[in-house]
Amino acid sequence: MGFLGLIGSKSSAEAPPPATPEIDGDGEAQPVRFGKFRKRLHAWWEGYYVDPEIDPNLEAPPTAPPTEEAVNDDKWSAPRIKIAELIWGDGFTFPGGVDHVIHMVKPMTLNSAKSMLDIGCGLGGTTRAIAKTFGTWVVGMEASPFLAKQGMLYSEKAGLAKKAPIQLFVPETLELPPKKYDAICIRNVFVGLSDKKPLLTAAARALRPGGCLLISDFAISQLDANSPAFRRWADGEETPQRLCTLEDFRTYCTGLRLDLRVAEDMTPEFRELVVKGWANLAEVMEGKSLDPEEARGLAQELQLWQRRLAAFASGELRVIRIFGIKGSDGV
Repeated sequence: MGFLGLIGSKSSAEAPPPATPEIDGDGEAQPVRFGKFRKRLHAWWEGYYVDPEIDPNLEAPPTAPPTEEAVNDDKWSAPRIKIAELIWGDGFTFPGGVDHVIHMVKPMTLNSAKSMLDIGCGLGGTTRAIAKTFGTWVVGMEASPFLAKQGMLYSEKAGLAKKAPIQLFVPETLELPPKKYDAICIRNVFVGLSDKKPLLTAAARALRPGGCLLISDFAISQLDANSPAFRRWADGEETPQRLCTLEDFRTYCTGLRLDLRVAEDMTPEFRELVVKGWANLAEVMEGKSLDPEEARGLAQELQLWQRRLAAFASGELRVIRIFGIKGSDGV
């Protein structure tokens, strides 16, 4: 069965388990084989593809060390990043990609005179795409120490260390200077926060009058969500999920006197991005081997997205988008 069969259809709430590394007679995990790999990704996989913009001799910039607790709790590793980029695109660890990013931020009317915060940036694929496309000065902020470190390496190698730096941050205690940024994007951060108001308030205060706030995150359709698919999703996530409804987000934002232009459920659009990513992986991975650790990582990633898609299909887990503008009377 192909990857699309594994992740299921729109109406399926269950999906069969993914392939795992084969075990030989000696108990050794064997490489998992796929079909033919495209030339560019084959070169990248083997380690000799270099983007023309990248200087391979650049060294990593100095970074402040994360806490020992943060490092120990980090779920990201080099093999997992490799798998994520194969699914979602170079520099991305979550559905979207460059085209989707540009579409999402288009209402912000970004240009080279503006500055932006990209909170929850992962490896910084979005951060760098915005800086390259619009010339905007963008600071990416990521809560995973490993992703933040690797993301800064990516920006450094792309010659964007100043234009699109990636910094480690702690969502619960983030402090931002007032009225400094023209645009702020926050993605997949609120889902992990029990109290969402401090971060949202800090972001609103950090916007200049007329500045734009874009939020994309998981939410629930109703506070008593408890279907089997929803429970399996919540139990299978790597960290506790602290969900609220779209209406809760709307109330928070209007309480900060943001002029909301968009407050919508974008789950169908997001699901298409997920399916597209896995379909692309099925195509580019034909005839290619994964070592056992990478194969286990792929199986875990597939199971993670199976559960998420099933929870979407239940109608209880949603993906929401908020877009608002700070008025002259904003906080």
